Amino acid sequence: MNLTTDLKNSLVACSGIQNQQITAQFCFPGDLDLFTGHFPGNPILPGIVQIEMVKVAVELAHGTLFWIRSIKKTKFARLIHPDIPIHLSIRLTPSDESLSVTATLKTEGQIAGKINLILQKK
Repeated sequence: MNLTTDLKNSLVACSGIQNQQITAQFCFPGDLDLFTGHFPGNPILPGIVQIEMVKVAVELAHGTLFWIRSIKKTKFARLIHPDIPIHLSIRLTPSDESLSVTATLKTEGQIAGKINLILQKK
């Protein structure tokens, strides 16, 4: 498998855009290759996958592809293990040529991370 396929197969739900906000939920099975070596005996979801989750949710809600122009800020506050639902709350701020994205990731009711990106349409 590849990362794009793993992300799409792990997507549980994604809303459309409502008031410049999107909600989404992912859940990654523990048998995915992305957990191999990250880390043996204590698998955790890599940070790059968390960033890509946000991009994929925005792409699905917009119905178009984006590339990450800039990662403004990330804060990974909690380890995310396999088979645990991840809830995303995403706020969008469009500009002429890009889209500013602020996302909060939660697991088990607690903030697991915050991600700020600038996306550009492909």
